[in-house]
Amino acid sequence: MCGVMEGLAIVGAVASFAGSNQQASNVSDAAQQNLEAQYAQTEVQAEQEKDTTAVDMSERYKQGMIDRAEARAIAGESGALGFAGERLMADSFMQEGLDIMSMEQNKSNKLAQLDVNNQSYQARAQGQANEAYNRADSVIGTGLNIAGTVAQAYSTTDAKTLS
Repeated sequence: MCGVMEGLAIVGAVASFAGSNQQASNVSDAAQQNLEAQYAQTEVQAEQEKDTTAVDMSERYKQGMIDRAEARAIAGESGALGFAGERLMADSFMQEGLDIMSMEQNKSNKLAQLDVNNQSYQARAQGQANEAYNRADSVIGTGLNIAGTVAQAYSTTDAKTLS
């Protein structure tokens, strides 16, 4: 009867080992799939940011042209051509340039933040996979469980034989 119990204990230990390693593999696969989905989401956000910045810059260029046209019209009607008119034009171009530069810097900062987010997502996924495999039964642990079961069976058998 002891042989059957040993066999069941060994089968149970092997099944536990296989099951826990399969579970760790499933957790790791899910973490990888989640990571890929987060990368895809980040890519969409980056494209949206680039598109938004391009539209905003286009609108700012258009607004600058309108402002300069209005300033020329006002200056022409009032007869204030010359240095004052040129000064208004230069100020308009300078402000437009500063606005465009600010938009570009904001886009660059947002894209850099998305990259940092991707690094964080990758670290989190790797941590989840590592934790799952650390919790799984090891080959050595399973071998020790089997050896302990066999040793216990022999010691029980020897005790019965001696009595």
